[in-house]
Amino acid sequence: MAYQLDFARLSNYDSGKPGIMVPVTLRFTDCAATLEAKLDTGATECVFARQHGESLRLDIESGERLRINTATGTFTAYRHEVTMTVLDYAFDVRVCFAEDEQFNHNVLGRHGFLDRVRIGVVDYEGQLYLSKYDED
Repeated sequence: MAYQLDFARLSNYDSGKPGIMVPVTLRFTDCAATLEAKLDTGATECVFARQHGESLRLDIESGERLRINTATGTFTAYRHEVTMTVLDYAFDVRVCFAEDEQFNHNVLGRHGFLDRVRIGVVDYEGQLYLSKYDED
C-alpha cells in the first residue's frame, strides 16, 4: 500500500553537513534574531543559544527555568514566549534559551515546532518538505 503527503514548502539543505539545518527568525516585541537551527526529532524542546535571547532584549533568567537532559548531560535553560518563523510560517511559541553563555547550539524540537508541522525529509537530495499541521 502506498501513502501520500502533500507539502506547501520545500527547503534545500547541505546533506554533507552534520544535521539538517533550517533558517529561523525569532521575534520579541520589535527585536528579531535570524539564525540556523538543527532539526532534532529527538529533542523535546526548541532550544537556542543565550545570545539570541539577549539580542531580543529578553531577561533570560526571568523565564521558566528548566533542566534539560541530553545524551551527553544536562543543562539549564529558560523558557520564553516568542514568535518563531520557519520557512515563512510564523508560530507564537514558548522556546528555551540556554543559561550558559558558552552554549552555542540551536535546536528545533517537538514542543513549539514539530508539534505544529508536517515534515518530510529526503536526505540523499538534501530536501526538507514542510507544511503547517492543519494546512491542506
